Amino acid sequence: MDEKICLCRGISASTIINSIKKGAHTVEAVKEATGATSGGCCGFRCKEKIEELIEENK
Repeated sequence: MDEKICLCRGISASTIINSIKKGAHTVEAVKEATGATSGGCCGFRCKEKIEELIEENK
């Protein structure tokens, strides 16, 4: 099962990783590509995990 990273928007880890592999190497770029961090919590719950995924996958 694909882990949901952005709970507010229902964005999965694989969606975020795909955006990173296509060049989204900042949280803002991932937000533009996927919508992650643009939900009700404004990234409070997922920003740190997205930063980890960027470091692991860029």
